[in-house]
Amino acid sequence: MPSSNTSPRHAARAPMALSCAAECALSLACARWALRRLSLSGADDSASWPAASPSSFAPVPRACRSALAAWQQGHDEAEQAPTPAPSRLCPPYRLSHDRARGEVVLAVRGLGLARLEDYRVLLDAGGPEPFAGGHAHRGLLRAAVWLLDREGPAIRRMVAEAGPAGCRLVFVGHSLGAGVAALAAVVAVRCWLERLGLRRGDVRCYAMAPPRCMSLGLAVEYADVVHSVVLQASLASQQHCCLFPLS
Repeated sequence: MPSSNTSPRHAARAPMALSCAAECALSLACARWALRRLSLSGADDSASWPAASPSSFAPVPRACRSALAAWQQGHDEAEQAPTPAPSRLCPPYRLSHDRARGEVVLAVRGLGLARLEDYRVLLDAGGPEPFAGGHAHRGLLRAAVWLLDREGPAIRRMVAEAGPAGCRLVFVGHSLGAGVAALAAVVAVRCWLERLGLRRGDVRCYAMAPPRCMSLGLAVEYADVVHSVVLQASLASQQHCCLFPLS
């Protein structure tokens, strides 16, 4: 009987070598990804963008103050609507009327780490929700629709007092609240302009470190309304909201 030159020990080395090579390749890929993430800067993404003019950036600090004021009632001198009761459908928010600037400001708080209702809104992804010819995060979209239905009468009253010709509707939010504010602004442009007597140019949203809450087509279509503000490499803005694919 002819003898074989390949021993069982030698035959077992080939799969082990392939397994070790695959582990090394995976480790190198993970190390490369981690290095790029740690060294990433927001300036890298916007290096080719034109610099913002002072007039276009001027509302941002004021919007940041409005987002902070949503955590503390009575933070500024703007006329403030009565504090709404907390709801499990939407993060806490603050509605105010800045008569000096002719702005009705609806500011939505960010994720409250100790507030379980915020996690329910965030985790209510459930797949892409069809919306305005694109898709949106289901929990954030439901929160936005609920918010406008809840505060619609108060917003209409404030706009009527200021006069539609000299009033702007401004949505502000941070993190989780930025996603709600952005979608609320889109809903307002699509469904509320006629009711309020406003034009598209009278509605603005300043979203601070927003999650990816809408599909790319919607983001481009409403880029003149929703202004995203991201400081350097914000984790919330770079990751899909609850691993929700919005391509």
